[in-house]
Amino acid sequence: MISILLNGFQIGNLSGTGRYTEELVKSLINLPEDLHIFLPASTPLPISSNKLTIQHLPRNKNITRIFQRYYLKKHFHNSQPDIVHYPATYGYRLGNVPHITTVHDLAFLENPDWFPSHHQWFYNKKVEETIQFSQQIITDSHFTAKEIQKHYPISINSIDVVYLGVSEIFKPQSSQQITIIKNKYRLPQKYILYAGTLEPRKNIPSLIEAWSNISDKIHHDLVIVGRTGWKTHLVEKAIQKSKHRNRIHRLGYIADKDLPVIISGADVFVYISFYEGFGLPPLEAMSCGTPVIASNYGSIPEILEDKALSVDPYNIQQISDAIYCLCEDETKRKIMAQNGIAHAQHFRWEKTAENTLEVYRKCLL
Repeated sequence: MISILLNGFQIGNLSGTGRYTEELVKSLINLPEDLHIFLPASTPLPISSNKLTIQHLPRNKNITRIFQRYYLKKHFHNSQPDIVHYPATYGYRLGNVPHITTVHDLAFLENPDWFPSHHQWFYNKKVEETIQFSQQIITDSHFTAKEIQKHYPISINSIDVVYLGVSEIFKPQSSQQITIIKNKYRLPQKYILYAGTLEPRKNIPSLIEAWSNISDKIHHDLVIVGRTGWKTHLVEKAIQKSKHRNRIHRLGYIADKDLPVIISGADVFVYISFYEGFGLPPLEAMSCGTPVIASNYGSIPEILEDKALSVDPYNIQQISDAIYCLCEDETKRKIMAQNGIAHAQHFRWEKTAENTLEVYRKCLL
């Protein structure tokens, strides 16, 4: 049996790392393998398994964050694992067993201005330290693997690329379900959609400007879904500047049970981020049968290949043209929807878990 201490601190976090950690654990315990996961977490998973022991952390995230090392050290000594896995970019050395860390991206190094100053300082310190003591690094893409090699003295043999998956909840929804959700959230009949955290690197002001420039020519409103991150004043400024700001709908965070329906109801999904280590939201949109306009920066071209309409995130005119093209061309939307569904089927959390298990085995040889 392989015994794994996997830090579940991010579970319940409304972000990509939170989703990754939860989906990875759920998929690992469903593998036909003799393994056991010890999971320190402050938010319990809605599952039970004889392969899983959830070791509860305080519900107060601030307390857990401050004393995280203490709690992990305590659970390490109690569980005596074969491996320690940190799924959220940084961790702490706990003993002489192999340590594995999933590094999702290095955006904090590529453009520090995208983040609060305390965030920059913490990640600069902790990620470098974590990479030094980790026996193996997992990344979400070949793009991030190259970024790690650019910034840190690490061999390519110490990095494994393991793609993320798309949950089964993301699938095309019925017209009846879409109508119900449109009424629930007071959505327009036609809309383009952004879904993800509101933060500078997501480039939402450019999306608002690009849509505003053609809003007189199309019948589609703009819907923005996602939790508020940081430095969002530019988003508010762009909304107020728009001549059709009454057609911009801010929904905030949407629960998983409604999100696939909102995505399926959109004619176009736009994700023009400046930098991504993987880019899960546009892949989830593809899985729902919604055509995607996506940035040609970061890992996004690697993950989406040619199944999205690719744009330069710094070129407002190009973004406007792409939005107009898809809003007006129903035939193109249907072709892209079919191609996107087929492409998204290659990304499954079960495969993510299988490949992660291979990394565990390699570290124990």
